[in-house]
Amino acid sequence: MNGTTAPAPWRYVVGNHNYADFSTSISPAVERAVAERIAPPTVLLNVFDGDSITVGVNEDPNQVLDLPFCRSSNVLARRRVSSGGAIYAGSGSAFLALYLPVDLPGVPDTAAAAFPAVLGHVAEALREVFGLAASYRPLNDVEIDGRKLVATSMKIESGVLTFRILLNVKAIDTAVAARAMPMAPEKVKDKKLKDLGSRYTYLEQELGRAVSETELRAWVQACVRRAFGDIALAPGELGETERAYAQQYASELIDDAWFHEKSEATRYGPITQSGDRIVRGREKAPAGLIWLSLLVRDGVVQRAIVNGDWHPRPLRSVAWLEDGFAGLAATREACGAHIEAFLAREDVEFAGVEPAHLLTALDKALGELAHVEGAPA
Repeated sequence: MNGTTAPAPWRYVVGNHNYADFSTSISPAVERAVAERIAPPTVLLNVFDGDSITVGVNEDPNQVLDLPFCRSSNVLARRRVSSGGAIYAGSGSAFLALYLPVDLPGVPDTAAAAFPAVLGHVAEALREVFGLAASYRPLNDVEIDGRKLVATSMKIESGVLTFRILLNVKAIDTAVAARAMPMAPEKVKDKKLKDLGSRYTYLEQELGRAVSETELRAWVQACVRRAFGDIALAPGELGETERAYAQQYASELIDDAWFHEKSEATRYGPITQSGDRIVRGREKAPAGLIWLSLLVRDGVVQRAIVNGDWHPRPLRSVAWLEDGFAGLAATREACGAHIEAFLAREDVEFAGVEPAHLLTALDKALGELAHVEGAPA
């Protein structure tokens, strides 16, 4: 014997909730319990029992969804507590969700490291279990010849990596999904395929056959083994405290105030005065689409909103960026200096976003301001 101690098993939970409900109850509850060391490191396979949408924590659903269509078509949409973009998940598709303390061996502690470290192995596991020619596409997709098979959202908060990997297993109504989530042209400018119908694919289509839950479990095992080594997965269930947390989050995260918290109506409405201007700019970075808007009064920024589907660390750093605009002159010099100083901070990571991307969005917004101010009375 060499005296090496085998790593403690990770808990393995299997569930059947729809995507929106899982994201606004079970997922934040498990994340919190792991952070508080109430629960062990957890791997969770959830097979969805219905169709639904979530938008990222740094998104305004009014920007990324057709909300009247969602309401009229009974498409359930909620805002989750993790970053990333709007995702439509269909019944029968599956989530592999990882809740892992970053002090565990082999667990990445930055977004820049986590995406390639985990998703490269997710693609390898798809090749191993299903024989598919899947490949990792930076920053956060897994594709087959340009068709998106896997969507992800990730956060590192309170010492825990929460990595949610959505595998499209069964067909969705892409016409409904495309209407519900109209795609900004900037979003697909660097993509081989440009519309949801051609960009989306699912496992059963690629295989030409049905996929069993046994196969999905084998894929989970392969993902964990490839990414983290020979970790034993011990079947388990949510604890009493986690169930209580889930009930708490379910009541908080379905609230309209939470859903619209990053909208201009919520942020700007209470303080807007006659003569104020709202100017907007957006730009595609490798990590995702950035939406920047400024509320300007007499040449001074009163408030800013920075939305998008990238993965900031920590999540609250977006609020730091927004708050820093208040009181600045609405000029490239003043606002640009703030952006560059912010992204140079050692306690902030915007993986896949460079100052140039935010500065381009700023230039577009300030260009609107100049156009308005230069227009004839």
